Amino acid sequence: MEPPRRSVLETARARKAMPADSVPPLVIEPPVVQVAIDVLTIDAALRIGEAACQAGADWLEAGTPLITFEGVRAIGALAQAFPGKPVLADFKMMDGVAKYVLETARQGGRIATICSVASDASLRAAVAAGRECGVRIISDLYAAPDGPRRAREVIALGVDSAYIHYGADQRNEDPHHDPLLFLNECRGLGAPIGVGTFSVEDGVRAVQGGADIVVIGVPLIQASDPAAELREYVVRAREAWHARQP
Repeated sequence: MEPPRRSVLETARARKAMPADSVPPLVIEPPVVQVAIDVLTIDAALRIGEAACQAGADWLEAGTPLITFEGVRAIGALAQAFPGKPVLADFKMMDGVAKYVLETARQGGRIATICSVASDASLRAAVAAGRECGVRIISDLYAAPDGPRRAREVIALGVDSAYIHYGADQRNEDPHHDPLLFLNECRGLGAPIGVGTFSVEDGVRAVQGGADIVVIGVPLIQASDPAAELREYVVRAREAWHARQP
């Protein structure tokens, strides 16, 4: 008689690198500058990661394209190469989420993303898995029909942060849309609010408008000197943060 097969979730739990209590959950301390490493190879990701560290960025994001093309090992590659920087796994989870959260921990990542348009059940499962293994859960508001309302809902479900995200395809179709459009309505919800940005000026405006976390990737990571471009972003964002403090 064959032994019972493990479920995917049981297998993921067995693959965890360390117990949850061996790595304390990441403390989110604004202002946070996150660099979205949306490239297709680990080699390119490591080059951008080095530039981001030189610039003084706080978090490194293993972007969705990177994870899709290179697999979860890309998370581990960044975590091992830059042990002083928390690595965010931008899975944009939708269903069957616990295994992705547990694998984030196994790879050395500290944060994972779930789409806000996922079911409440999936959001609860992601939060529970995150608490089990010490991974922070961020909900991406991309394509939410009512961003401010869904931000309130996902925060009530226990996520650690919500991100306002105007996507690449949306921007290509309407480059004049303001990516910060409903930032003011998401302030004071009891969790840090992040904003995806496309320029230094976007980052400054986001921080001035109340963002706790600002995310930058393309086009700055495609610059001829990404470290210099990212350094300006980091410096200006932090200046805006300090200027807004009472």
